[in-house]
Amino acid sequence: MKDIEPDEMARRIWLADKIRQVLWSYSFQLLEPSPVENLETLEAKSGPGVREEIYWFKDKAGRNLGLRFDLTVGMTRMVANRFDLPEPIKIGSIGGVWRYDEPQFARYRYHTQWDAEIYGVAEQSADAEIIAVGSEILDSVGLTDHEVRISNRKLVEGFLQSIDVRSQEQLDRMLRIVDGMGKKGPEASEAELGRAGLSKEKVKRVIGFADISGKPNEVLPSLENRLPKNEMISLGLRELTGTIETVDSLGKTSKVQIDLGIVRGISYYDGTVFEAYDQAGEDVGAVFGGGRFDKLSRIYGKRDMPATGVAGGFERLMLSLERKGLFPDTDQNCQVFVVMAGSEVRKETIEVLRLLRVDGVRADRDLKERPLRKQMEYAASIKARLVVIVGPREIKENKVRLRDMKTGEERDVEKNRIVGEVAKILS
Repeated sequence: MKDIEPDEMARRIWLADKIRQVLWSYSFQLLEPSPVENLETLEAKSGPGVREEIYWFKDKAGRNLGLRFDLTVGMTRMVANRFDLPEPIKIGSIGGVWRYDEPQFARYRYHTQWDAEIYGVAEQSADAEIIAVGSEILDSVGLTDHEVRISNRKLVEGFLQSIDVRSQEQLDRMLRIVDGMGKKGPEASEAELGRAGLSKEKVKRVIGFADISGKPNEVLPSLENRLPKNEMISLGLRELTGTIETVDSLGKTSKVQIDLGIVRGISYYDGTVFEAYDQAGEDVGAVFGGGRFDKLSRIYGKRDMPATGVAGGFERLMLSLERKGLFPDTDQNCQVFVVMAGSEVRKETIEVLRLLRVDGVRADRDLKERPLRKQMEYAASIKARLVVIVGPREIKENKVRLRDMKTGEERDVEKNRIVGEVAKILS
């Protein structure tokens, strides 16, 4: 965990505003789930083993509680029993999450996520909408050279069934191995598949399956003939095709790649899955990911409710944006510092300060009310863009003195025109 200093905080605020604008334009309602959940709620999603990966504790009443490790759990718990909400339910959130894992590159034990979920829609239109909103967020912050890699869990599970991977335990193990192939490389993956009990021939088939990737118009036409035939694979193909077709109508096909190596290791995913990458900085990892989780709401409520969603981490996205110089100038320096040349003009000094602030200018004065020279030194030290000097002579003439700290130029300005003159310079 780390402190967030002013420069980084300004960039985070800018990024959050961009994300909110996109979620707003797609008609997502914003909320925030509780940061603390019952431990059993967190375990219901990920199993008892999640205790090793999260922050959990007993409170003073002896209850087992845990800090949220993502936003999806709380959002799903919130809507699972809300029979009064009209479907589809489109909700989004931006908030911090805690994970007790090993800190590593672009990953912290406390980090910020943005999240968007759609509940109550079984059709692929919802998956396409979720993919589009994620892609739109990246476009809105300038990361236009991103790539969204899409697959379907039913394709992977159907393929593994075709090579006689039957038990749920073995299936989950194989899914985790396939999910990690992109990071570990072919040799390590082959060795891991072998240790999991697959013959050399089956290992090659799994590697070949995970290597299938490319533009949708290049991969989809031949995909049915390249895969084994069973009901699970047929269903996965229909879902993948339907999602791609709707993504096309939303204008995002150019950002999309089919990649059957995308699995998403979390076990609750059960349909279309995807991850997005900055093509010029894959070492950062996925900048967002998500997929369909139709069975999760049943864990927290009394009904099955189809759902699909996407989430991304601020830290990884910010790293990509910083590398490419895509952040705007977000410094928090004072724009106008108002200097008081003598205590007899305190009232007029504060009046000028208030006028500037009401107009939205980032303005300040020396609360220590030090001598003029010290005030000017302080204004320079905080990198104030302009200085307004309020003195007895100027006030008698209904004027103030305006100093441009970049050029050193000074001039008298009528007091009632100072707001307009400042606005001209700052624009």
